[in-house]
Amino acid sequence: MTRTCATTTRPDELDPVLELRAPADPVHLGPLRGVATALAGQCNMDLDRLADLRLAVDETCSTLLRIALPGTDIVCRFRLSPDSFRLAAAVSAPPEEADAPVERKFGWHVLRTLTDELEITRGPGAGPDRTAVTIAFTMFGGDAV
Repeated sequence: MTRTCATTTRPDELDPVLELRAPADPVHLGPLRGVATALAGQCNMDLDRLADLRLAVDETCSTLLRIALPGTDIVCRFRLSPDSFRLAAAVSAPPEEADAPVERKFGWHVLRTLTDELEITRGPGAGPDRTAVTIAFTMFGGDAV
């Protein structure tokens, strides 16, 4: 199912980061959502906020899986603190798919409603005819909401 899973802490940031890499295939959407929900339980989120987070993870990963090049991976980086959860998910996509106006689609409006911070970035991919597409969001829990 997953190929690697490692926890690291960057010296300039105190919040732990967990990176999860899986083949960019919709069959892995359930486990990605499950890992995100389990991790978010550490971020002082109530049940309603956890349900919103599950939907946000689902929409983020689904959007990226639709444009991912076959045979590539989706890379999810989770950053946790007692009062916040951040997901940055990335795939390699063909340039014509990467440049599609994701921000105009209904799913993007759903993400904007569910999350506290949301961004999409596009940049050079690892190789010719590849564009790296990352969707990142932050949700706050506890007293930070």
